[in-house]
Amino acid sequence: MTPVIDGGLIQEDRTETADVVVVGSGAGGAVVASELAEAGREVVLLEEGREFTRKDFNRRPVDMVPLLYRDAGLTSTIGIPAIPLPLGKTLGGTTTINSGTCLRTPDRVLEGWARDFGLPDVSVEAMRPYFEKVEKVQNVQPVKEAVLGKNALVFKRGADKLGWGGGPLTRNVSDDCRGCAVCCFGCPSDAKLAMNLTFLPRARAAGARIWTQARATAVRFEEGRAVGIDARLPDGHALTVKAPVVVLSCGTIHTPAFLLSQAIGNSSGLVGRGLTIHPATRIASQFDEVIEGWHGVPQGYGVHRFQEEGIQLEGIQGPPGLIAPTLPFVGRAFQELIRDLRKVAVFGGMIKDGPNGRVRVWRGRPLVTYWLSREDRAKAQRMMGLIAEALLEAGAKRVLLPVMGFPEIRDRDELERFRAKRLKASQFEMMAFHPLGTCRMGTDPTKSVVGPYGQSHDVPGLWIADGSVVPTSLGVNPQITIMSLAMRTAGAILATTGK
Repeated sequence: MTPVIDGGLIQEDRTETADVVVVGSGAGGAVVASELAEAGREVVLLEEGREFTRKDFNRRPVDMVPLLYRDAGLTSTIGIPAIPLPLGKTLGGTTTINSGTCLRTPDRVLEGWARDFGLPDVSVEAMRPYFEKVEKVQNVQPVKEAVLGKNALVFKRGADKLGWGGGPLTRNVSDDCRGCAVCCFGCPSDAKLAMNLTFLPRARAAGARIWTQARATAVRFEEGRAVGIDARLPDGHALTVKAPVVVLSCGTIHTPAFLLSQAIGNSSGLVGRGLTIHPATRIASQFDEVIEGWHGVPQGYGVHRFQEEGIQLEGIQGPPGLIAPTLPFVGRAFQELIRDLRKVAVFGGMIKDGPNGRVRVWRGRPLVTYWLSREDRAKAQRMMGLIAEALLEAGAKRVLLPVMGFPEIRDRDELERFRAKRLKASQFEMMAFHPLGTCRMGTDPTKSVVGPYGQSHDVPGLWIADGSVVPTSLGVNPQITIMSLAMRTAGAILATTGK
C-alpha cells in the first residue's frame, strides 16, 4: 500500500506526473481515485486537510471541531435565517465527521433527473449496480438494537402510537460499533467506515499516491485543455501535478469557488447557483424517565412516511458537551434543564428544499448565501410539528422548539397553536449538512455546468465528481448518491480515455 505523503513535511518544490489527478478525498474523490487506480490508471490525489486516525479522536467536541472541521466548524450561510453548514477538512472529507447514515437516492428523484435534465443511465435499474457496490464496500447495514439507544426508542414509542412506522437507519459501519454517540467528531473505534477506512485504502493498495496538506490553487492548461493542477504546501513550496485528466472533488461549496476563482467552466453562468442544503432542525424534549441519549448511535432511527411531502425525520443526539449549548433558555432556567439532562431526548429532521442558495467568491474565499423560501418555511414548520407531536405522544413533559416565540410546547393545544401560526424565516433556528447542486449535471450546456457523466461542458479534460453535480435536492442523506455518481463518473472517464 502506498504511503500517504504529508505535504507539511516536504521542504522543496515537487512535480508529479500521472494519468489522473483528483482534488479532494471525500465521498466523490475517494471513490473516483479508487475506481481509476484499480482499473490500472496512475492516480495522484490531493487533500487540503491532514490525515487523522482514531488515536487522534478523543470524543471531546471542543477539541475535535477545530481539528477536523473547516474554519473550526463556523462555516455558515448568509441570509434569513443564517444556517450553520459545517464541512470536514481532513483525509476522508466530511465522511469522517458525518453521522454515517446511508440511504439510496429515492426512485422519484432519479425519475425526475431523467425527465427534467435528460440524464441517461440514471434509472433505478441503471443505478442499482453502483448502489450495491458502494454499499458492499461501505458495509451498509441497519443499526443494531444493542446500540440503537433509548433516545431512538423513545421517539419510536411515540411514532408507533401515531401509526407512522419507521425503523433503524442504515449506516456504513463495522460490527464493532459501540454506540458512543460521537460519529461527528471522528469515530474512536474505527467502526464508522469513512473514506479513510474504505475507498482510500483501496486506492492506495492499487498504487494511488495521496498527498495531504496540499491545497490546490489552479487548474493547469495547455491549448485550452486541462492538463494538471498547481498546488501549494504549508511552507509555501509548490506542488505541480501533470495529468491529462483532472477531477475536482472539492465539494459543493469549494468546487464552484475553485472554478469561479479562475473564471473557468462557466459558460452557462450556473457555477455556484442552485444550491440546496436540506435545512434541518433538532428538537429537545424533557421526560420523567432517564434517557441518557449519549449512549447509542446518535442518528439511529428514522421515519420515512413523510418523504412525499419533502420531510425526513431522523434521530440526532450527541455527548452532553454538544447537546447542552444547543438548548434554549439562559440563567436559572438553563441550569435547571442541564441538571435534568439525563432525562432529555432529542430528535431531528430535514426538508427537501428548493435551489435557494448560491456560492460566490469574496476575497478569495467562498461566500454562501441562502434564503429559506416561503414553501420551505411551511415544510420546516410542518416537520417541527410532527417531531413535537411524536415526542408528546411518547410522554414528554415539554418539547423545546428552536423557534423564536415558541420556546416550549407542553400539550396538544399549544402544539395546534404552533401549527396554526404563520412564522417568519427569521424565527427559525436551523442547521444544514448536505450542500448539493452548485455545478449540476445535464445534457444541455446552457442549463448545466457538466455533462451527464460529470465532464465539463467547457473545458476538455476537466471532470467534477462530488455533491455539486447532483441536479436537485434529494430529501435523504446524500453520501450514497455522491459515491454512486462518482463511481459512474469513473466509468465514463475510463470509457473516454482508454489506453
